[in-house]
Amino acid sequence: SLPEEAGKEKVILTQLHSETRAKLAALQGVNHSLYSEINSLHLPEVLALVGRRHGQGELYVALRSSIAGVISTVNKKQCLQQQRAYFRAKIAEYRAKAEAVEAEISTIEAAEGRVVDIENESYSNKRRRA
Repeated sequence: SLPEEAGKEKVILTQLHSETRAKLAALQGVNHSLYSEINSLHLPEVLALVGRRHGQGELYVALRSSIAGVISTVNKKQCLQQQRAYFRAKIAEYRAKAEAVEAEISTIEAAEGRVVDIENESYSNKRRRA
């Protein structure tokens, strides 16, 4: 929509340009990096946008300000991959346990069925004898 596009353009022109952002921050009394507030998974896209819209100089400033976040993205991805592997292994472990429990329940139910049949036979044999 038109308002969203206008808002996006305003952010690109003001917040993603280091000199403009520095002036705005000074006016507002803010003294921290914008890039520390951006989710590290979105940093590559934001940095590409800075490079396309504001050139290499601004891209350098943005990279310098956000390098820790960019590096953490790599580590975060590896961490998430390790978590995924761990949880998949746990799922497989619990599936195997659930299958073993199901088998045990089936065995018990089958044995209960045989006990009922034996009891019925014993009862019917006793009635016949009497």
